[in-house]
Amino acid sequence: MQKIILMAAALLFSLNILAQTTNDKILGKWTNEDKTRIIEFVKSGDAYDAIIRNAEDNSLVGKKQITGLKATGTTLFSDGTLHIIKKGKTAKCTASLSGDNTLYIKGSYGMMSKSITWTKL
Repeated sequence: MQKIILMAAALLFSLNILAQTTNDKILGKWTNEDKTRIIEFVKSGDAYDAIIRNAEDNSLVGKKQITGLKATGTTLFSDGTLHIIKKGKTAKCTASLSGDNTLYIKGSYGMMSKSITWTKL
C-alpha cells in the first residue's frame, strides 16, 4: 500500500514539474544582441511581463518593457504590449522561443515591425 501511495505522489510531483516548465522557459533574465540591456520576464497572472533590469540609460531600470504577453503554445507568445518608453508609445508584441536560450521578440507598430533576438543569461 505504501508503494502505491509513493508512486502516485511521485507521478503527481513529476506532472507538476512538467506543467511549470513548458511555458515558463521564458522566465528569467535575457540580454539583447549588443548586450546593452537586460530584461527579466516575470509571471503576472496568466501572462508575462518583462522588466528592465539593466540599461545604458539608468532611468529605464525597473520599468516594464513588455506587458501582457500570453503563451499560445509551448514556445509561442502573443497579445503582448511593447512599451517604447522614451517615445511614450506602445506596439503590439509577440515572442517565440528557439531552444532554451534564444528568444525572438517582434514589435509591430502600424505597418512597421522589428524583431530582436535575446539570449538567456
